[in-house]
Amino acid sequence: MSLLVIDDQGELWRGDSRQLRANFDSPYSGGEFIEYAAKNLGFIAINLYTSSCQLRLRPSFVTARTANGLLNWMRGHKFERVVLTIYESGWRDTLLKPHEVEQRIEGLAATQAGQFEKFMSRPLQPPPLEGQTILADVFSNWRHLAATYDTDTLVRLLRSVFDQRYAVMLKQAGSGRLVFKEFGHKMFPQYDIWRTCAVGAPVEEQPDRAYGKWVARTYHEALESEVPRSEAVDAITNCPVRGHVRMRYRRIIFPLNEPSGSQLLIGGSFDDRSIDLRVPAR
Repeated sequence: MSLLVIDDQGELWRGDSRQLRANFDSPYSGGEFIEYAAKNLGFIAINLYTSSCQLRLRPSFVTARTANGLLNWMRGHKFERVVLTIYESGWRDTLLKPHEVEQRIEGLAATQAGQFEKFMSRPLQPPPLEGQTILADVFSNWRHLAATYDTDTLVRLLRSVFDQRYAVMLKQAGSGRLVFKEFGHKMFPQYDIWRTCAVGAPVEEQPDRAYGKWVARTYHEALESEVPRSEAVDAITNCPVRGHVRMRYRRIIFPLNEPSGSQLLIGGSFDDRSIDLRVPAR
């Protein structure tokens, strides 16, 4: 038996691919990861036998690209029978003829499927900041600090507690645009050239534009709320250098109002592989 998988971009991989597991930040072994990916990431797993195959998928998560990727793969193979294993409340097997499977998959491709989200976040209140005493104190006393200290002092403080993994964003008075003002040198370390050019650019103009737009919406919401924001983030990005990558991190955002009427945001993040927003809460 061979194990293959089609990812949410419609690309075909070997089931034991270390690169695929690394891209999706997975601690699981090959078979365990593929099981997880079919249930929670919109992948289609293929168990390939001599004259038959088993397809495992979660219809509501499968993207049109993934469905089309499977169709293209199946049209290059001939099978006597196919077991279609669907995940709903649990796995359910159906034995079908190849043309019946194609009809089912074509239906998925036509409807663009349903509920899979590339970018997910969940509030963390209070934020888990064990071992980060200064940051915890800043978060809990932010209103007092923001009313007492000038913005330069607060930005200098947050630069140090975020350990250079931060970004400062600016919204000038009368402008609807939120632009990058400054980066810590540990922020986007794999994109040094982009990071240098990004100062003064809109926040949504990131290597993955869809992710950038999602981040920009979050920061605009933080500006409107005028209170610190702490979230768990589970995002699957597609960038020129790293390709298809899953990121899991804790994000903390502090909004600031300047006397000139401009507004600043300081956002910092901490990698956290324990975050998994794709498994339904029990």
